Amino acid sequence: MPQVRLFPPLWGTLLSLFASSLLFAASPVVKRIDIEGNKKIETAAIRTKILTSVGDRLDSQVVSNDIRAVFSLGYFDDVEAFEDEAAGGVRLIFKVSEKPTIADIRFEGASELNEEELEEEAQLKAFEVLDIHKLNLAVDRLSEKYEEKGYYLADIRYDVEPVKDGENEVDVVFHIDENEKIKVRSITITGNNLVSDGELKKVMQTQEGGFFSWLTGSGTYREAVFERDIATLQFYYGTLGYVRARIGAPEVTVTPDKKFIYINFHVTEGEKYNVGDVDFSGDLLFSRDELHEDLELKKGEVFNTDVLRRETLRYTEKYGDLGYAFANVVPQPEIHDDTKTVDVTFEIDKGRRVYVGEITVVGNTKTKDKVVRRELQLREGELFSGSKLRRSRENVTRLGFFDNVEFNRVSRKNNPNVVDIEIKVTERSTGQLVIGAGYASGDIGFTAQAQLSQQNFLGNGQVASLSAQIMTGRKFYEFNLGFDEPYVGSSRWSLGGRLYHVRRIVTALEGVPTFQEMKTGFSINLGHPVFEYTNLSMTYKFEKSTVDESTIIDKSIIHPNQVNGYASTLMAKVVSDKRDDRFDPRKGWYGELSAELAGLGGDRRYFRTRGAFKFFHPIIWDFIFRFHLTGANIAPWGGTAVPINELFIQGGLFSLRGYDFLSIGPKRTISGNPADLSAEAFAANLAGRQFVIGGHNEVLIQAEIEFPLLKDARIKGVVFFDAGNAFDGFFNNQSPALLTDVGYGIRWFTPIGPLRFEFGYPMVGGGSPKFYFTIGPPF
Repeated sequence: MPQVRLFPPLWGTLLSLFASSLLFAASPVVKRIDIEGNKKIETAAIRTKILTSVGDRLDSQVVSNDIRAVFSLGYFDDVEAFEDEAAGGVRLIFKVSEKPTIADIRFEGASELNEEELEEEAQLKAFEVLDIHKLNLAVDRLSEKYEEKGYYLADIRYDVEPVKDGENEVDVVFHIDENEKIKVRSITITGNNLVSDGELKKVMQTQEGGFFSWLTGSGTYREAVFERDIATLQFYYGTLGYVRARIGAPEVTVTPDKKFIYINFHVTEGEKYNVGDVDFSGDLLFSRDELHEDLELKKGEVFNTDVLRRETLRYTEKYGDLGYAFANVVPQPEIHDDTKTVDVTFEIDKGRRVYVGEITVVGNTKTKDKVVRRELQLREGELFSGSKLRRSRENVTRLGFFDNVEFNRVSRKNNPNVVDIEIKVTERSTGQLVIGAGYASGDIGFTAQAQLSQQNFLGNGQVASLSAQIMTGRKFYEFNLGFDEPYVGSSRWSLGGRLYHVRRIVTALEGVPTFQEMKTGFSINLGHPVFEYTNLSMTYKFEKSTVDESTIIDKSIIHPNQVNGYASTLMAKVVSDKRDDRFDPRKGWYGELSAELAGLGGDRRYFRTRGAFKFFHPIIWDFIFRFHLTGANIAPWGGTAVPINELFIQGGLFSLRGYDFLSIGPKRTISGNPADLSAEAFAANLAGRQFVIGGHNEVLIQAEIEFPLLKDARIKGVVFFDAGNAFDGFFNNQSPALLTDVGYGIRWFTPIGPLRFEFGYPMVGGGSPKFYFTIGPPF
């Protein structure tokens, strides 16, 4: 008996046409099943998809499903089924027609993207089965990548070319016509009588090109980004109370030379609306009075869509704290045009109360699970809490070990009363090997430094560092070895230590040192949290100071015993840290208070207090406002004077950036007695001149706005303002009490550390601008 086609060929998705009845009256028994036509795909892989078995009665519906299943593997252009006569029944034959495989992938016409970038975006590999759908997705991804680069008119197409003498193989060739990079020449907004053009453009990511577009990336047109801008503008109007505002369809015009784009769109603003009645419906687990507590949407005030969003999140977390991990809070605004008010009803579906199941950490290729787990406020087996989940995510992010942190809630299919937590992290480079150089104006000159540090030592969250720094102009060098363990064993105690050796010129006048000293010492600190974000620590320090007497500028003012000696100190410090990231904060604050007592042995007797406050807040786009305030005092006790090398002096990159390094503070006049002067001071004829000796108090205020220049390269710009002084008494009755400066700079956050290039301009005294370059973090 010849072969009989049991089912016609399978083309596309017309599989349902072949589920018809068998071509014979009685269903015979399947005695054998064969696969034909497959050369590259293993027969066993095909058989796993076939449910029909030897010994079964031939069933048309089952065979139709088998055809669909084999086709779903994605390796075949066509699948057919035949029957053939066999002893006692039939032989069932599945005949497949394999898709070609990709032999090679080529890109022609590309210059802006290199081969590696193109392959990464295409996501295709040689020797995989040709899939037209994947080719179309590759074109889409490549187009999006070119659009990100500003090539909005890039044209990308592909050809599939059979390989000569190849066994069903093809080459995929992408033809790329990049065209010219296109820039946004202007954005024209009409109809906005109540909100200015500038205010609206500030909230848009799409910006007009300017002189520095090559550096900042502004002026690039990306369609997807502009679509988000339209939604952002709509939302922004809602924050101002214009709930009926509408953003018209944009008109995008390309110039004939295809180099520029002009964008025009019309805004219908409408009138401003106020908050009306606020109510709640659904699963009310709290009284209405409790739900109204701390409500930001207050009747009679201007309606604000962002406040509405925050309130929705707050109620979701409020229910989450009762264990309702999947509570759904939906605000239903009702707009009344006659009264120009918006009533809001929060519809609450509490969902099911759940407990925390398994907590897993994924993506931590280096950091050990325990480092993440000890930051968690949620515990396995306890009732779910929304606020604990949020604080746990903040704590893990604050470690600074990860570029991205996600907390995903996963419901269990077999137990809906339990929710598993998956913590997905992306590791950040925390080790640094820095070998670099810097330069500063004035007598500092060039600096050299080498630093080996690991903020996450062996994945345990410990901090280990070894550093050396040399400053040629001031004959300065410093060596440090440090180690910090944030959690001793399984406790909440932290322990750290430091060894150091420093040689430095304290201040200088026209290149002549005030004096040169050496310090050698060690410190040990022990800490423990006292509140959720607050830590108390105690630090013991022992230090030996010696002075090179030949370098003392004037012995009638500075006696060697005012520098030489041993200091044995104990310092108590309280630190509160609510920054979102310890290494590159965008929001939050940091505060510290410390008190240090010297006199527990040794021959130094002084009491030093210091307070510092740092604040970080995003302004708009990726602009970050940064603020730093510090103040300190040092006072003697026990009938001794404060050692001169402990007095406060300001000026330079880490304080007043518009002034020379360590040039600000109380001064003394050099005597005219040659016997009191150092050889360098006498040779420079400094008698009667003044030099900075330092003060018992200091105040420093710094404000910055940091903004992205090249976001992908992590290059940022900064503008800053500094105000400060070191003084005795109350500002020494000097005018002005605080010296000020302004400036700008560029910061490049590299794997070896932040590179800082900063120019400071003094606002008092008329001095020249100062330039500083170094490797190290800002405040």
